Amino acid sequence: MILSAKTRKAILSVPFAREVANLVVNISNKRFYKKLNAEKHFDEKIKSLKNSKVGQRCFIVGSGPSLTVGQLEAIKNEDCFGANRIYKLFEKTAWRPKYYVIQDKYDSTKGVYEKLDVEYLFISDFYWKEHGMNNPHAICYHIDRTLKQTSDLPFSEECSKFIQAASTVTFTMIQLACYMRYKEIYLIGMDHTYANVTNDKGVIIQKNKVKSHAFEDEKPNEVVANISYMEDAYRTARKYCEAHGIGIYNVTLGGALEIFERKDFWSIF
Repeated sequence: MILSAKTRKAILSVPFAREVANLVVNISNKRFYKKLNAEKHFDEKIKSLKNSKVGQRCFIVGSGPSLTVGQLEAIKNEDCFGANRIYKLFEKTAWRPKYYVIQDKYDSTKGVYEKLDVEYLFISDFYWKEHGMNNPHAICYHIDRTLKQTSDLPFSEECSKFIQAASTVTFTMIQLACYMRYKEIYLIGMDHTYANVTNDKGVIIQKNKVKSHAFEDEKPNEVVANISYMEDAYRTARKYCEAHGIGIYNVTLGGALEIFERKDFWSIF
């Protein structure tokens, strides 16, 4: 069921509503994925990627307003992850992500994703259950949510079984990159600035002069970021990478994400 930002806010204001909602979603998605996977064997496709990129590097591309076509052109021959509506920049560049991830069920641009020609198209069961998917490249993955916001987040080491969700698709892409065992992960276009931010109580703060993406949003008021939860996820990712000898760096041109070590984008070439 697709709910408006206003309705979501009202629901989250009710005590324990988030916990109950996430429990229901987890149970429903688990049943859905089990049935779908029994037919399509997506878990085997994901499992084939485990440790497939040992010692290599990749780029995880966000869609923040600092992202430039010049950056995308510079990494068009690199292994890259992209997500959600990054396709809006395709007409401006030859760059295409090797791995494309769709997670947000509130993203209604189904027809575009059906036609995407990418090597790997990862679709969350959260999205697939709501919209379906006929793209032959599509691989459905199972996501799991914590019942309430917590700084002690799980980090999936078995993406063929589940991927931990945490208010940002970037966390999903980092888990996949680590699962494939990339040695170096570079984040670009991760400005970490949004026009609408919320906390776990559903309180929304509007920042009218802030642009959320490098492209125009059709419904900007529907883009609401839980900054604190995202940062919990990023700290969990940094901790995991540090413990497993994986370098993860923020090479965004500016922005507000200071959790990962910064490097100059152009210097890495």
